[in-house]
Amino acid sequence: MKTRTTVSILTATALALAVSSAFAQERQQQHGAKPQDRAQVERGQRDFDRDRMRQRDRIHDPAQDRDRDRDQDRTHAPDAAGNGNQEIFGGELMSAEERNQYREQLRLAESDPEAKARLMEQHREQMQIRAKEQGVKIDEPD
Repeated sequence: MKTRTTVSILTATALALAVSSAFAQERQQQHGAKPQDRAQVERGQRDFDRDRMRQRDRIHDPAQDRDRDRDQDRTHAPDAAGNGNQEIFGGELMSAEERNQYREQLRLAESDPEAKARLMEQHREQMQIRAKEQGVKIDEPD
């Protein structure tokens, strides 16, 4: 008997909530937003979107990114780095791949000063031979 009473009370409560919800929705539809109000909301949304896009463009301007990267390279690059092949003896006679490979060899020999000196001397001799073959004079690095 108690179960039947409890189920009846729960059913009545659910029915009452459903009816009140339906009335609330109907009332809201009758007194819904006027066309002027909707237009104002839409204008506000467009303005918000436009401002957000402008802000995004200001933040992610590729020209600013390039300037920032260039400034960081200047600030954080080691003094000997220069502009690519300036620190490499005969770098103008080398391909980009050869320069990168030589830099990598120097980096690997960093911990052994004698091996690094031998590598640099061997490179110097190769570049002098190459310059002589091409009839070019190599300037000493700064």
